[in-house]
Amino acid sequence: MTFDDVILELYRLAESKEWDGKKSDEALTIAIEGMEQIWSLRQAGMRKNARAQALKKQPRIWS
Repeated sequence: MTFDDVILELYRLAESKEWDGKKSDEALTIAIEGMEQIWSLRQAGMRKNARAQALKKQPRIWS
């Protein structure tokens, strides 16, 4: 399952509010927490990639 598949499933869960065959507000809470977790993982990955790019030696330009 990809991140996109998980996000779509979480949106479906949030819209239907159905968890284990029962309608509840807990389903909405779980969906929101799941989306927040995915967002934080993506942000951490973006920061890691940005840091790696910044540490690469920049080429010198001779004039």
